[in-house]
Amino acid sequence: MILTTERIHLLAQLLNVASLRHDVIAQNVANVNTPGYQTLEVSFEEMLQEALATGAPVQPTPLVVPGQGGIERDDGNNVDIDMEIARLQKNSLYFKVYTQLLATELAQYRSAISGR
Repeated sequence: MILTTERIHLLAQLLNVASLRHDVIAQNVANVNTPGYQTLEVSFEEMLQEALATGAPVQPTPLVVPGQGGIERDDGNNVDIDMEIARLQKNSLYFKVYTQLLATELAQYRSAISGR
């Protein structure tokens, strides 16, 4: 028997989005000196808010979209390394929070199963 709740499913999805966002930020950092490279970011939270507000059963899918970078340099690259590092730190905090919330949720199930 597989037991899932909406909350566990949502937290798992948020962890997946945070992981994707980490990969996108890493790609931006790796291309900081690539001529013509444009910053990318993950679009998800707005779609999630709409889905939650309407009560729609549709699960929003994260999208990698062109992002807000820094000032475009002469070579066409707009990656701002300071902005990307700040995004990485923010995303890391979100990932830790989602992980802690999921651990708490699972601990409640474990406690209920063991009868404590």
